[in-house]
Amino acid sequence: MRRRSPFPLVAVVVVAVLLLSVVGFMLFGRGDASGSPEEVIRDFYEFESTGDFGNAWELFHPEMKKKFSKSNYIQTKNHVFMGHMGVEEFDVEIGKLEKVERFAFDDEGIVFKDVRKAQVDMFYDSQFGELIVSQPCYVALYKGKWKVLWNYHFK
Repeated sequence: MRRRSPFPLVAVVVVAVLLLSVVGFMLFGRGDASGSPEEVIRDFYEFESTGDFGNAWELFHPEMKKKFSKSNYIQTKNHVFMGHMGVEEFDVEIGKLEKVERFAFDDEGIVFKDVRKAQVDMFYDSQFGELIVSQPCYVALYKGKWKVLWNYHFK
């Protein structure tokens, strides 16, 4: 009796693994789906500027998510910016990214190391005329992904 070559079985397994890898990459993206610090800040404010506050909230660091539930964040942002201010969209300018060695997030003593910071200016055409809000935006690594933080350390 002649032995069959394992080549067809090996070829099928290799092709299956490659197909699964391609499908996984298409569904889940890169291993670091949050991208670079610049990309995360840009994506966050792009979501914000078009009123997509739910997707913006998803880019928050877990410490930020403790400050706002998703539904509360969406409702508050819609109420204040879309409702009271009469804003539908706004323009954003993101300044140069800086490395911050130590960032005190809040007065409770939460400190992050190896953080990035950019000054963000938001330009609103509102019922009150042109408004410019300037806010420092911080990003810190959380489980290998850059996540957005704001400064709640007021001292």
